[in-house]
This record gives sequence, C-alpha cells and structure tokens, in this order.
Amino acid sequence: MQPFNSAWRPNAYMVYMGMRATSAFAFSLVITYELVYHTIAVGLNPLQLVTVGVVLECMTFFFEIPTGVVADLYSRRLSVLIGLALMGVGFLVEGLVATFAAVLAAQVLWGIGFTFYSGAESAWISDEIGEARAGQAFLRAAQIGQISTLAGVGVAALLVNGGANRPLVAGALIYIALTIILLWVMGESGFQPAQRDEWSIRRAMLLPLQESIQLVRVRPVLFIILLIGVVIGLCLGGFDRLNAAHFTQDFALPALGPLEPVAWFSMMSGAIGVLSLGGAELVRRRLDLTRHIVIVRLLTGLYSGMLVCMLVFALAHWFWAALICFCVSQALRNTGRPILIIWINQHAEPRNRATLISLYWQSNALGQIVGSPIIGWIGAAFSLRAALATGALVYGLVLPLLRRAGRDST
Repeated sequence: MQPFNSAWRPNAYMVYMGMRATSAFAFSLVITYELVYHTIAVGLNPLQLVTVGVVLECMTFFFEIPTGVVADLYSRRLSVLIGLALMGVGFLVEGLVATFAAVLAAQVLWGIGFTFYSGAESAWISDEIGEARAGQAFLRAAQIGQISTLAGVGVAALLVNGGANRPLVAGALIYIALTIILLWVMGESGFQPAQRDEWSIRRAMLLPLQESIQLVRVRPVLFIILLIGVVIGLCLGGFDRLNAAHFTQDFALPALGPLEPVAWFSMMSGAIGVLSLGGAELVRRRLDLTRHIVIVRLLTGLYSGMLVCMLVFALAHWFWAALICFCVSQALRNTGRPILIIWINQHAEPRNRATLISLYWQSNALGQIVGSPIIGWIGAAFSLRAALATGALVYGLVLPLLRRAGRDST
C-alpha cells in the first residue's frame, strides 16, 4: 500500500519526529513495569527471568544482520513497518497471556521486530533529509523521545493500578496503531536500492553484509565501534538485569506513604528522562557533531562518567548515593546512544548504512549473550555488589578503544 499523495503528506522530518515520539511513549508504557509483570502476574523465578533476557538477545544477535540487509536492499520504510508491527503483536501476546511460554514467544516476536526497526529508521531519515541534517535530527528525536518517555512513565503508573498487564497491552496497541498510520503517511524518496535483476536471492541477501564487512576492514574506526558494542554488551546486559535486585535486596527503600516500593522505579525513570533530555539539548546546542574528534572526545567524557557512577552505584551503602549515581549513569548512557549512531553514519556508505547499524547492535547483543551469564554467576556466587562492580570495570575497556579511535582520526 502506498502512502498518501506527497502534496499534503507530512515531510520526512516531521514523520520521523512523530514516529520516535510515539514509539518512545509506547515503549515506556511497556518497559516500566515489564519486570514487575513477569514477577508478579506471570510468577517467573530468577532462572526464568534470565532465560527471557537471553532469548531476547539471541533474537537480536541472529536477526540484526538479515533484517538490516532487507532495509538496505529492498526498503527502509518496509523494514520500519514490519518492525513496529511485530513489536506491537509481541507485546500484545505478552500482556494478554500470562504464561512463561507466552513471554518467551513475545520476546521472539518483539526481538525480531526491534531488529527490523532499529537500523532502518535511522537509515531512512538519513536518506530522506541527508546525513548533515540527520545528525541534528537524531539529537532532537532523542530529546522528544525523552519527553515521551516521561509521559509514558506517568501514564504507566496510572494504568498499573488496574493490573500489571495493562501498560503492556496499552503500549502494544499504540505500536499497532502507529504502524497503520505510518503505512499512509511515511514516504520513501531518498532510498536507492541496489540492482538485483541478475542476482540470486541468496547473493542479494549477502552482498550488503559482505560490503559492510569489507568497509569495516578498510576503515579501522568502524571496527573499533563494533568492539565498543561488544564491550558495552558485556557490561550492561548483566547491569540491566541486576540493578533492580540491588535496590530491593541491598537497600531498605524509604517509605513513600501509601505507594508501593515499586513506585521508586517510576520516580527513577522520570529523573533519568529529565537528565537525558537536558544532556541531549546541551550536546545539540554546544557541539559540532560533524567532526570525528569531537564525537570521540564527547563519548570519552560520557563513558568515563558512566564508569565512575556505575562503580559508586555498585559499592555504595547509602541509598541516596546509589540512587543519584544510577540515574546519572543511565542519563549519560541515553545521551551517548544517538552519538554512536551519528558516528556510524559518518563512516558508512549510504547503501549499507542500515546493515552497519545492525552490525553494531549485533555486536552489542553478542556481548550481552556472553557477559550476562558471567555477571549473573558472580552475583549468585558472591554478591550483587561484586557482580555490578565487575561489570563496571569491564566497561572501562571502552576508554582505550576510544583513545585508539582518536589517534586514527588525526
């Protein structure tokens, strides 16, 4: 189905901002209380919770490249639409069927959907408005996304009073509605697919990947970016799964009147959203992100701050110190995420941009698949503090990689 006539169809920039705002709101609805839903409504034990995470990361690992190739070879728009639809259906299954099997099936659906969406939406807007404008668009979209995330956190807190699954179902329906709207308003005029008249399907699927790997070989910075993705995955896969347990098991959460202790997580999400919004605006206004060395120095500062905050969070015995450092670390992480995409875009060729972005997320997923069980074992055998501190120290390996990237730019 073709989108509406371009005479009155919204321009690509506005469509992108609307898409990012809506998807961030829907994802916030889902993710804020997803673990609460798994624990309370579905009744998953710790081993099952870890299994859910591993299944999700396996989907990312195995499907990032094939779905990125689809976006580069056939259509960015089609890849975005497929991704959003699969995410919506996956979350709907998860929210409506409270069983372990349904949760696993949902991870398969929305995990594959995310891989269709993640690289394609960035590549689509870069094609439509040009790489120079796309950098600013990424930062503005990150800000709008943070505002939408804050709104989603608040709405989720209201919906959860009627049942732990309600935020998931609401988010799923929004994803499905967004897919239908984009089917009509999202155009695609800047994309130039590779010629494939004489290719077999197999060769057509593999060529963008082969070209991307060749590009990584001749551009050392891209190889460094992929290594950074692995290191971040090694650390943050376990960190994301253990930080809530650290708060609930290693600290006595202060009373919040009539509210349940889980309300602290909504408050933390809100604080992280505000800090992330401010960080993105500061970067957008003050820094020239068209320069390679500026990006390297910015990421070095952001990741150094994350390392310090994560270590303090892991080792602190005072709740407020842990709370502040956790929120700051996540805000720095959110600020750095679009910077990495800008960095990849600067060194990628237009025809394989989506595949390279997908290759980065696949390297991140590989790190999580390998690192999460190790960090989890440390937490079980020793303590959560030891596990989180180990993850933070592993994260420090990003800094020498960034120094190497800085030398390559001079």
